[in-house]
Amino acid sequence: MTEQTLEDRGTQYGIKRSPLPAWQNWLVLGITLTYLICELAFNSRLLDLVGSISTAEEVHNMERYGRTLTAIAAALLVLQFALVGIARLKKKNISLSAKASVGAVLCLCLITGAVTWHAVEWFIERQVSNSTGEFRQMSLLAQLYQQSLIDGHQTLEGIPLDSHGGQIQTWTSPSGKAFLAMLPILLSSVDRYHALLKSGAEQNLRDSISAREGGVLGFYKIWLQAREAVHKQYVAYYNDEMDLSQATQREQERSWQRYERSLRAKGLRSWNVPRRYYASVRNNVRSQGVPVANNWSPSDRAGFDAAVAKTVRQRYLAQRTVVFNGVTIPKRLNWGVFFRLEVVQKSLREKLLLPTGTLVREEYPLNDGLKLFALELQTAHLNEAVKQQLPKLQASLRSYSIGGENEKQGEDAARAVIVPPVALLFSLAGALTHLAKLLYLVLVPLTATMLRRKSSRPVRLVNRHPLVFPVALMSALLVMFSCMNNSITLSPAYQNLKDALRGAEITITDKPLFLRGESLLRIVHAVSIGQSYSYPMNQYLRETVLGGFDFGYSTHEE
Repeated sequence: MTEQTLEDRGTQYGIKRSPLPAWQNWLVLGITLTYLICELAFNSRLLDLVGSISTAEEVHNMERYGRTLTAIAAALLVLQFALVGIARLKKKNISLSAKASVGAVLCLCLITGAVTWHAVEWFIERQVSNSTGEFRQMSLLAQLYQQSLIDGHQTLEGIPLDSHGGQIQTWTSPSGKAFLAMLPILLSSVDRYHALLKSGAEQNLRDSISAREGGVLGFYKIWLQAREAVHKQYVAYYNDEMDLSQATQREQERSWQRYERSLRAKGLRSWNVPRRYYASVRNNVRSQGVPVANNWSPSDRAGFDAAVAKTVRQRYLAQRTVVFNGVTIPKRLNWGVFFRLEVVQKSLREKLLLPTGTLVREEYPLNDGLKLFALELQTAHLNEAVKQQLPKLQASLRSYSIGGENEKQGEDAARAVIVPPVALLFSLAGALTHLAKLLYLVLVPLTATMLRRKSSRPVRLVNRHPLVFPVALMSALLVMFSCMNNSITLSPAYQNLKDALRGAEITITDKPLFLRGESLLRIVHAVSIGQSYSYPMNQYLRETVLGGFDFGYSTHEE
C-alpha cells in the first residue's frame, strides 16, 4: 500500500499524519537527536567549568561552542518549517525542483545559523563592552568569592554544612554548580552585595593565588624546581664549568680590535699582510696575550678567537674567586654556604615572589607536613603576592572603564561572569525546545500507526493535537522544578538572597536589564533543581557517546 493511499485513508478516518514524507520526518528526527546529545553534553561541561577555576581562554572556548549550538538549534527549527512549507506547496500542486528545494532549505538554514551566531555574540559583547567600571571590578571580586566557595576556603552563611564541616560537597553537586553559575552576576550587579565582596577581597585573593598554585604542596614543587635550577648552577660553579661565553666574547672583541689597530699603525690590514711578515705578526699577537698556533694566518678570526677563549679559560682556572651573576665569590664553597649567598637568595626571592630579606632554606623537613615551609615561605610568598595584586583590585572604577589601565582585565572578568548564565539559559532553551520537537516528530507517526490498528480516544486526542503534549510536558517540568526545593533553596542564605533581590535591578551597563532580581532568581531556582536530575545523564552522554569531548575546557584532574 503506497504512502499516498495510507494518507488518504488516514484523512478519511480523521487521523493526522506528519506533513513531511516519512524519510524526511526520520531525517529531521535523527538530526534533532544528534543535536540534543551535543547540547546536553555541552550543558554538563558548562557546569564543570562553573564549578572550578577557569581561565579567560576557556571561557572564550565555551562561549564559542555555546553560540555554535544555539545557531544550530535555530537552523534546525528553520529546517523543520522549510520542509513543511515545501510539502504543503507540493500538496497545492506548486512543486519546486529537487535542486531548488535543497538550495533554498540550505540557504535558509545557513542564514538563520549565521544571524543567530552573530546575534548572540552581539548581545554578549554589547553587555561586556558597555559594562560599567563598577560591574567589572565587582565581577573580579565575585569570581574570587566564587572560587573561595568552590575550594572550601570560605562558607556561605546559611548554607548547610556537609559531614566534613564545609560546603564543598554542596558546590560540587550539579545543583550547586548551577547555582554558582548565576551567583557572580547577581552579586556583581546588585549594589547591596558590593560591600560583602569588598570586605573579603584580600582573603579571597590570597585563597585564589594559593589555589592556582596548588596550595602548600603546589608551591613546594615550585620551590623544588627553583632549588634544582640553583643546584645545576652550583655544580657548574664547583667543577669550574661555568658558562664563560659572554666574558669570552667580550675579550675576543677587545683583543681583535687591539690587533687590528696594531696592524693599521703599520699600514696593514688583516687580509693583506704579506706572507713574509706572518711570523712577526704571530709574535706580536702572542705578546698581546693571545697564544695563536704556529700555522695561524693573520686573517684567521676563528683561530684567533679560539686562542682568546683558551686564555680566558686558563685565567679563570687560575683565579681563587669567580664572578657569579655579577658578584665575586670564592671558589669551591660548599652547597649550604653557596645556597645562602645573597646573590643566590636574591635570585630565589625573585623567582618565588618573596619579600626582601626572606631566607630561603636549602632543605625543608617533610615529616612535619611542610608546616615550617608553609610558615616561613608560603605565607611570605602569599603576603607579597597579595601586596602586589590587591591595589589593582581596589583601583578606581575609572581604571576599569574604556581606556583605563585595567580595562582588559575588567572585560575578561565581566565576560567570565556573563557568559556562563547566558550560555546555560540558551542551552536549556534550545534543549527544551528541541526535546518538545523530538516528541512531536515521534508522536505524530506513532499515534497515526496506533489509530490505524485500534481506535482510542486518548491516542486520538494526542494525534489531533500532537504539539500540546510536548509543550505541556516541558511546562510541567519547569513548574515542578520551580516548586521543588533542595538544601540550597531551603537554606536561610537563599531566603536572604530572595529578600534582597525583591525589586532589585540587574545593572550590567548604565541601563538595567529587563529582568529584575526576583525573576532571575526564579530561573536560578528551576535550573538548580533541574540540573540535579539531568546532569548525570548529560555527563554520561558526553563521556560515552561523544567520547569525553571537552568543548575547549579541561579540568585539572584530566
